[in-house]
Amino acid sequence: MFKIFERALSRGHDIETRRIRIKGMTTKQCERTIKKALLTKNGVREVYINRQEGTASVSFDPAQTDVASLSDVIMRKGYFPDGVVEEKTE
Repeated sequence: MFKIFERALSRGHDIETRRIRIKGMTTKQCERTIKKALLTKNGVREVYINRQEGTASVSFDPAQTDVASLSDVIMRKGYFPDGVVEEKTE
């Protein structure tokens, strides 16, 4: 994890983390499906899903992707992104 983060910083890009609300997650399989889909998106570094809170915390390189693209990935899997809960830059 730290090596990936260091490589991203060495290229001059900040890693951003967004917590996206997601409606429709009801099982562990939902969590796995969303996580797997997000990790295939270029620029995504880490994904943590919290089904109980209904959120996905996604760390990504903003030069390669953005929240709108991440939301699109979630929607294509049949779930409903419902805005950003918290914004921070690492």
